[in-house]
Amino acid sequence: MLAFAVGRQIQVDPEILRPGVGCGAHLAMTARYFHRQTGHRLHTATLMLDVIQTIVLAAVMFAATNADDLVLLGIFFSQPGCRPREVVLGQLAGIGSLTAISYTASMLALAVPHGWLPWIGVVPLVIGFRWLRRSMQDGGAPVAPMAWWGYAGITMANGADNLGVYIPAFALQTGAQKILTGFVFFCLTLTWCGIAWSAVRHPRLGPSIRRVCVKAAPFVLIGIGLWIIAHHPVFGLGLGSAP
Repeated sequence: MLAFAVGRQIQVDPEILRPGVGCGAHLAMTARYFHRQTGHRLHTATLMLDVIQTIVLAAVMFAATNADDLVLLGIFFSQPGCRPREVVLGQLAGIGSLTAISYTASMLALAVPHGWLPWIGVVPLVIGFRWLRRSMQDGGAPVAPMAWWGYAGITMANGADNLGVYIPAFALQTGAQKILTGFVFFCLTLTWCGIAWSAVRHPRLGPSIRRVCVKAAPFVLIGIGLWIIAHHPVFGLGLGSAP
């Protein structure tokens, strides 16, 4: 028995061609076979669409919540004596920690702890004042480069409000989608580092960017720290979440 569709021969399940099977049985088995094949194709198409949607959502979510990290990375890479490996490792650790916290909170159905999050703004605030003090005392001498955990702390403090976006999004995702989202975050973090490094080391624009970043670095970190801390309800500024 031969089967044709749109002028092309189709491979048929051998069970259909087994001798001794009646015509009605042949038709029923053929229908089941093509139903399985069509279902497989639909499943594959649905899976690919789900992967694409997850990648796009993760990319948009990362870009929207981490655009300001490009400024911080430019400041980090501009510091004299900067060790790029420490900056990249710290950025990966900071973003990775925020992602891991969001994964855990989404699985445990935890809400964003608004009460304590603003206090992590102390990290960039302290580092900013330290850089400013050294700059003033040493007449603009280069600031000693930080270890990776210092960069990670600033990244986490600057991105603490991202938890309010990540946790609800991760709560709606499957385990596979969470893994894919984490991989996209990892790739985009490296991309962010590459963009900032390229801008700072640009042959024509790099020197100007480095000069501005070095002078502005302490004030940017102090401003970030104060802005984060000001979100605490104790200050009554109306920046935090409503009780």
